[in-house]
Amino acid sequence: MRSRLKSMTFPRQLYIIPLIALTIVPSVAVLSNERVIAQTPEVQSQPTQKIRIAVLDFDYSSISNPSWLSFLQGGARGVSDILVNRLVQSGSYSVIERSQLEAILQEQNLGASGRVDASTAAEIGRILGVQAVIIGSITQFDLERKSSGGGAFGVNVSNDETEAYVKLSARVVNTTTAEIMMVAEGNGKADQSDNSTRVFGIGGGSSTDNEGKLFTQATEQAIDQVVGSLSENSAKMTSLPNATSSITALVADVTGSTIVLNKGTSAGYQQGMRVAIERVTKEVKDPATGQVIRRLTQPVGVVEITEADSQSSVGKVVSGTQFKVGDVAKPTQQ
Repeated sequence: MRSRLKSMTFPRQLYIIPLIALTIVPSVAVLSNERVIAQTPEVQSQPTQKIRIAVLDFDYSSISNPSWLSFLQGGARGVSDILVNRLVQSGSYSVIERSQLEAILQEQNLGASGRVDASTAAEIGRILGVQAVIIGSITQFDLERKSSGGGAFGVNVSNDETEAYVKLSARVVNTTTAEIMMVAEGNGKADQSDNSTRVFGIGGGSSTDNEGKLFTQATEQAIDQVVGSLSENSAKMTSLPNATSSITALVADVTGSTIVLNKGTSAGYQQGMRVAIERVTKEVKDPATGQVIRRLTQPVGVVEITEADSQSSVGKVVSGTQFKVGDVAKPTQQ
């Protein structure tokens, strides 16, 4: 039997074909999978560019009783503070920090309420490098108290009602053209009721003084309406060109070709911006006061911002050498 098997011959292709099938078919499958993967583009979500804005304190000169503002934490400033919080929470806006805004207002002598119009707001916005500035007015800020009740057979029932009313008008100023590009209004109302019962002059009930809470609730309602109106028309703001800040920074660190500046997004510094680095060569002082009235500089190079947070930014050297801590950085027009 063994000799018979040994004498039998089989075509070589019977052995080769299955081997080829075993080795080639998986390879074809792998190549096929790789081809599918290669043809499927990787979808990457592009970060949405936030609208850079500044919010000035609301004017309250037209309200009938400005003393009511004392019930709201922060007074008239409290209105703009709540608006800033709502805008930041929406995720669509990058809002300039108050400290940076106040520094510009003080420098421009525009700190008093009611002294900023559309043209000066646009000027402030250009200095800060924002696309739009929100200015506004508190047109109503009132408190109304009502009492009702009656009695019979020695029983007295009374009801005290307190209502707070707030109306706001906000205007969005285009910092490039100084035009008012949109207006948003908001109305808010909050109330509370206290009851008391007395029998032959003896009795009790509930009575609370929550004027501050009522004004806050009414203000938040009005601001929510303002923010809602702004969101509905946000396309007008997203189409605005990026503004370039005119705030100078200082070089805080130099490590190889990486430069760290002491200004960040709160001063208008953002990824992709280019800044010219200059070195102060001489300070010219006023002979009468001794104050520095001009600084003479020489160019050192150019740096492009690659990342930034609210307080600082990091850049890479585009041109120039021998950068030093203390050099001045000035944003350039893109």
